[in-house]
Amino acid sequence: MSTLSLVYAPAKVLEKKALEVKNIDNKMKSFVNNMFDTMYENNGVGLAAPQVNQSLQILVMDCSSKDNTFDRKVLINPKIINQSDDYKEYEEGCLSFPDHYFSVSRPESLNVSFIDIEGNKKENFFHGFEAVCVQHEIDHLSGTLFTSYLSRLKRQIILKKMQKFKKNFNKSI
Repeated sequence: MSTLSLVYAPAKVLEKKALEVKNIDNKMKSFVNNMFDTMYENNGVGLAAPQVNQSLQILVMDCSSKDNTFDRKVLINPKIINQSDDYKEYEEGCLSFPDHYFSVSRPESLNVSFIDIEGNKKENFFHGFEAVCVQHEIDHLSGTLFTSYLSRLKRQIILKKMQKFKKNFNKSI
């Protein structure tokens, strides 16, 4: 098991559009496995490459409950093809914002095209919690954070808290 270092907000890599992946080799597959290790180690259900300081359009997710077998998904260069008109509000968290949770309204279902870890073009339908997770991670790949769905005042408060968290976190290393 090999984990990567998480990037905490605010950080430039989290605010820019990630680069398209052109080549899937063994090094890339190893990186993706390390992303899963990092996500599981931090009790996450999704992780985007920019969150581990790699500006690449890769996301991993596993929305299975802890009782079930793993349901690992890797989406490379994902694009939302279409989404439902029905929106639902969910409480979201983010590994780049430890201990912060906010209610965000998103489309309840969507179709996403992507490349899998073997380089195959795929399309998948996501609904409910999985749809929330995939949208949250795709947002990361475009440089959008879930705090952008909040009011400006709330965003400023969170930003100040995160700056303090990073300062304390860096002191503890």
